[in-house]
Amino acid sequence: MGLKYIEQVKSVILLLLILLSLTLTFTIWTYSPTYDTIDTPPIVDISIAEKKRIEDLVKPYRILYSHGETLTGSETPLNIEKVFNSMKTWELKKIEPVNNKASFLQINDYITMSNRVTFFYPTEVPIKTFSSIFSFADHNLPDTSFNRLVVDWNGPSEDELVFYFINTTNQKIYKSLVDKVDKEAFSERIIKQTNNFPPYNEIERPGKLSLYVSTSPEEVKGYTYLLEEIAPEKFKNALFTSPSLVRSNSNGPREQQYTDDNALMTVNFLQKKLSYVHPASESQNSSNPAELIQHSLDFVNEHSGWTDEYRYNRINSATQQVSYQLYLNGLPVFSNDTSTEITQYWGVNRVYRYIRPYYTLTDSSPFKTRKMQLPSGQVTYDLMSTIPDLKMSSVDDMVVSYYLSQDDQQPLLNLEPSWYYLSKGLWVRVSPEILGGGKFGLE
Repeated sequence: MGLKYIEQVKSVILLLLILLSLTLTFTIWTYSPTYDTIDTPPIVDISIAEKKRIEDLVKPYRILYSHGETLTGSETPLNIEKVFNSMKTWELKKIEPVNNKASFLQINDYITMSNRVTFFYPTEVPIKTFSSIFSFADHNLPDTSFNRLVVDWNGPSEDELVFYFINTTNQKIYKSLVDKVDKEAFSERIIKQTNNFPPYNEIERPGKLSLYVSTSPEEVKGYTYLLEEIAPEKFKNALFTSPSLVRSNSNGPREQQYTDDNALMTVNFLQKKLSYVHPASESQNSSNPAELIQHSLDFVNEHSGWTDEYRYNRINSATQQVSYQLYLNGLPVFSNDTSTEITQYWGVNRVYRYIRPYYTLTDSSPFKTRKMQLPSGQVTYDLMSTIPDLKMSSVDDMVVSYYLSQDDQQPLLNLEPSWYYLSKGLWVRVSPEILGGGKFGLE
């Protein structure tokens, strides 16, 4: 009996083992482990401010209207745009050379001849870039640039006028016809729009380009803004390929550096500016100006980096440099304390160096506003002429601008209306002492 019982127990155990084996096998086959959910890395938003178009950045800073023996002009954006925008529906015909080496006297005559409007640009604008603003019938445009655009309606044809593209640097002049224009209506519109422009005076200089200055005092508002900064981290996210791999190093209270294996971004807290450099892309080649401007526009648009009103103001094809000047209410802003330009140097298929402010006026509000009066351009010119060390023959232009300074005690930016003059490619402030009749000197 004992052996029989043992055999029965063995059979039950064997059956249980078989069932357990089948159960484990089924469990293994059907087991689906529960994994922790892996979060998708968040998409980094590199949009900082706004995108811009060519026509937002490439703008004239002055309009001059010649009628009879009288000159009137304006540097107010609304006045310029009223006239300029009234012509944008026109189509320009073929661009043709007029003079390959015009004298300064000839250029002066082009501007002051009656029934002509001249638009002044701060630097040379490629015709191909201008074709993004005006329509051209002929798409085979020459590789030439201009910094004065003269619109002439003196011709004998009733429906035809002429655009003259003048480059005062290389002294070349091109022209293009516009037909099917009601010249009488255009002339009336120009007269109506320019009727309230202040009078201007031509300062003629032997063997030099004339200067064109206002003859009545300039009423300009001064401002004090709360300092509004854009977090440098936003530029880090926009400029580096893999922001999460970027290393940050502090160089004391004045400077912070961000770097990876390819690039370096330095933030200067004192001057409120940053500098980004990608050394491997450096190039000694020159660039086509129109392509350089387009590349620079696209690059800043990629991170919506137009934080304020900026305008195209400088280009150097040899060094592949293009710069955009900060403007406020249509007036350029200059400073000794901080950067007021967005500057790019291009290299091999990408930006090599990028220098810019990281403060913004657009997102801030004026803390204080005050009305100020500056002397006329003519009076300022006469006062400057008394400075012993200043050669007036070296002065190439004069404009009312803003002098930006930082408050030493508070997070404030002061914008003081000031006269500036252009000499040897640099804008220099005329000191308030000169304009106030005090001690002569320059700042």
